[in-house]
Amino acid sequence: MALVSSEGNQRQLVDGINDNQNLQGLNDPQVRAGFVRKVYGILSVQLVLTVAIAAPIMIFGQEWIDLNEQYASAAIIISLVVVMCMSCFCMDMARVYPQNYLFLAIVTVCEAVVVGFISAMYELPSVCIAAGLTSGIFFGLTAFACTTKRDFTGMGSYLMSALMGLIFTSFLCMFFPSAIGHTLVAGAGAILFSCYIVFDTQLIVGGKSDSKFTVDDYVFAAFKIYMDIIRLFLYLLRLFGERRQR
Repeated sequence: MALVSSEGNQRQLVDGINDNQNLQGLNDPQVRAGFVRKVYGILSVQLVLTVAIAAPIMIFGQEWIDLNEQYASAAIIISLVVVMCMSCFCMDMARVYPQNYLFLAIVTVCEAVVVGFISAMYELPSVCIAAGLTSGIFFGLTAFACTTKRDFTGMGSYLMSALMGLIFTSFLCMFFPSAIGHTLVAGAGAILFSCYIVFDTQLIVGGKSDSKFTVDDYVFAAFKIYMDIIRLFLYLLRLFGERRQR
């Protein structure tokens, strides 16, 4: 459940970075196309790196996982601290090469470690099913976001409200655990981050409302869509995954 709180804090921090800034340069179709290619190129590298780190952790075995849980906790804390620092104190630095790539690399590695530890709790077929579902949902929602005439870029406040509700419900489930509550939170999380994929995709490719991204925000754009994918995968894994027997 701590992951839900962490993701909520990260989402709030990153969403607040450019709230009052106007679009700079991305009104030019060629500039926008280059921005989109750069964002999804970075995203592809992030996903490959995540698999490369998470997969070995999964095969280390349950005993190793139990003895090294502190690494997962450290990864969550480091990721949150780095996002907080770059969002609140070093916003300009986060738009400058190579500091922005260093920020993204640290967060990606930390998230990959967390994904590896969580995936190790489940049977391999369950992880593969969740990964397949995530891929299918992501590509389907990306195609929908790019082709639909409906604009979703003005729904940020509604999505944030839903995220706060999800975090609150998750905390309640920590103190009052139940199988039904677990399923409801996992299902709601999967739906919410599916919506976030549509929302963030339209911000990247260009919606009707003012975009929160400037031409130098390619790292933040890649980070946001990456986090949407990772959270969708983790919630689908919780929803459909079969835990390993200890």
